[in-house]
Amino acid sequence: MKWVLLAVLVIFLLIFILSKINRRRFVKLFDRGNVLVSGMKGRGKDFAFCVVVNARKRNYVSNVQYSDPRKRYQRFDFDTKVWELAGNTYDDMVSGKVKTYVYPYPDNIDYYISDAALYFPATYHGELAKKYKSAPLFQALSRQLGDCAVHCNTQVQTQLWDKIRLQSDTYVVMKGCTQIFRSKLFYLRAYSYSLAESAEKQIVPPRFGMGKRGKELKMQFEIAHGNITRYGFFVKLPYRYDSRRFKRILENNCKDYEVEDET
Repeated sequence: MKWVLLAVLVIFLLIFILSKINRRRFVKLFDRGNVLVSGMKGRGKDFAFCVVVNARKRNYVSNVQYSDPRKRYQRFDFDTKVWELAGNTYDDMVSGKVKTYVYPYPDNIDYYISDAALYFPATYHGELAKKYKSAPLFQALSRQLGDCAVHCNTQVQTQLWDKIRLQSDTYVVMKGCTQIFRSKLFYLRAYSYSLAESAEKQIVPPRFGMGKRGKELKMQFEIAHGNITRYGFFVKLPYRYDSRRFKRILENNCKDYEVEDET
């Protein structure tokens, strides 16, 4: 009996360690550049943002409150005017006729845009190119302007305007967000992709086997489909963010509102 209990304890310890490692690896993805998170309803797109924001413990710009306002790190409300760059475009950069623009935020404040396709829908490509002609330039210069990255989420990757979508460095597809026994503990599943095409097709890498042959098969696969990594980890809900924000905004005539702290 003692050996059984010891074996169970060892198994739980291994699960805990592997889960913690996977969670850290997942959060690290957002240190490498712009991340585009996609996935169907209820798969954990906003949950992933909430986990990352609270794990990094840094000020951030977002259209959703992902952290407790009493925390040391704070949210700045997302404003598309910041992306207008005072009207500067690629033509101005080439011609040298640049209008004065001062970036309003301190360095190292990343953007987390929930349901980004509602602001920048791919089906309105022509209109967006006229109205937000400086937005792609902002993303291209985000590191130089504020040493920051722009992370977006959307249900389907291709729903987002391509001029923003294709400037992502990493593509994450959320596969599931399972609540454990109605507690604050959840199990998140996701894949990260280095290539947009592989993420769009949601390619899952097969088992390559061991030895030299396995290494060769893996190399051939990565040449064709890029680097694909699976993530699965347990995590406690860091903050009860408003998952129905847009409903309340529309009910309030598109004005911002205060979210009641339900934690």
